[in-house]
Formats: sequence, C-alpha cells, structure tokens
Amino acid sequence: MVRIPSDIEGILRTLAQVYAMQGARREVAILAKSKAEVEQTDYDNWNGGTYGYSLTLRLPAVHYAQIEADRDIIEQDIMRRMDPLLRGYQNESINSIVITLEIENDANWRRNATRWLEKVETSSVRTVPRRAAFDVFVSHASEDKESLVRPLASALSQHGFKVWYDEFELKVGDSLSKSIDSGLANSSYGIVVLSRAFFSKNWPQYELEGLTARQMVGEKVILPVWHGVTREDILRYSPSLADKLAIDSKTNTIQQMVSSVASVINGA
Repeated sequence: MVRIPSDIEGILRTLAQVYAMQGARREVAILAKSKAEVEQTDYDNWNGGTYGYSLTLRLPAVHYAQIEADRDIIEQDIMRRMDPLLRGYQNESINSIVITLEIENDANWRRNATRWLEKVETSSVRTVPRRAAFDVFVSHASEDKESLVRPLASALSQHGFKVWYDEFELKVGDSLSKSIDSGLANSSYGIVVLSRAFFSKNWPQYELEGLTARQMVGEKVILPVWHGVTREDILRYSPSLADKLAIDSKTNTIQQMVSSVASVINGA
C-alpha cells in the first residue's frame, strides 16, 4: 500500500519537532512555511512494486530569499534527517528534496511593482549616494562581543562588506573619540546592538547619539539588533528606538542577521 504521499504532513511535522529540539529555527521555518508536494518519479515492479518520490517544498518569495544561498546544504540536511522517519515504509522512498519558490498569484502585482519602482526612482533622484569608507559601523557594549558582536562582524566582513568594528580598526595609541567619530561619519549604516550592557555604558551611547544625529537630517542609518532584551526594555530606554523594526538575536541566526543587513545595504 502506498503511504508516503498521504503521510507527508505527519513526516514533516515530526521532522520539524526534531529540528526544534536542536534549536534549528531556520529549518523549522522552512518546513512550517512551505507548501509540500510529493510526486512519484520512479517505479520498479520488482518485489511487488517499489515507488520513488520527489518532495518539493515551495516557499513564499520573502522566505526563499533568506535561504537561497544555503539551499543545497539545507536540502541535503533535510534528506539525511528524514531517512530514519522513512525506514518503516516498505518499498517506498523519497529520492530527492527540492526547495523552490511558491508561485504567487496576485492580480495587482504589476501595479504594486510599478509603485515600488516609482518609489525607488524618486528616492534615487532625491538622494545623492554617499561615498562611504565603510558599509556599516557596529556599535556595542564589550560584554556582548563573545556572544554576538564578534561573530556578526566577522560574518559581515566575510560576505564582502566593509565593517567598522573596534577590533578591526583600533590600534594601540589611537584616540578613541577621533577614531569613533571618523567611523561614524564614514559608514553608510550603523548596527546598534541593544542589550542591558549597552544601556549602562557611555561609549555605546556616544556612538548612538552620533548615528541619531545623522538620522535626524533624513538619512536611514540605524539598524537595531535586540540582544537579550524585549520591546518593553527598549521602550524604557528609548521610545524612538522601540518604534524601529529590529533584528532579534533570539530568533535569528548570525547568517539570517547578515542577510537582513545585506538587504538594506544592497538596497533590496
């Protein structure tokens, strides 16, 4: 009796539970947000008939864009982890897994795309691109280096972005205020890692004030990252920061943070 096609939702649900227990948020999101399609791609009448299937996971564009660079690795990992779940299915197997885009039907897509283009074109006419020495400045408290900041700065640098990060730029004997002021003035964006340690330190607040001053003259500069804090914590510290869409380190991997920052730097 053919069982895999009818059982696929249960198989995916169980696999999502396994990923969740291991803290793999990205993979859980893929399984939960995709539409699963099972197609028979192979049949052999030996031993009463053996069936082979292809599993396609169709993701909405907004989610697919976040994982596209690692798609092949994720497909292989899902295939490997699914193997124990399929051992009870005699004469049936899943031979391939494909993560792809969900085709979205929207009668208004041309109008929406046109509006987006008009907005981008208007913005490009109004704004003269800044020639910045750095793509992004990283403002943070030293207590958060090990848990988040150093891996994030290194990952951004490895992806080809020019990052002003104190461990990359400061040398013995440098003036802190002059170096930081130069970094603030010559960076297109500022990642601000908001944490309880950040709230209590003077230098991070000095950096934030410099970024806020630039933002007040019309530049979108500040890219907030919440690290171990809640919206209520941010509201108590700065209501204006609480109003900004932020990246939460609790629900995003380093790679997901890099993708989010990249989408802003690259103008996506």
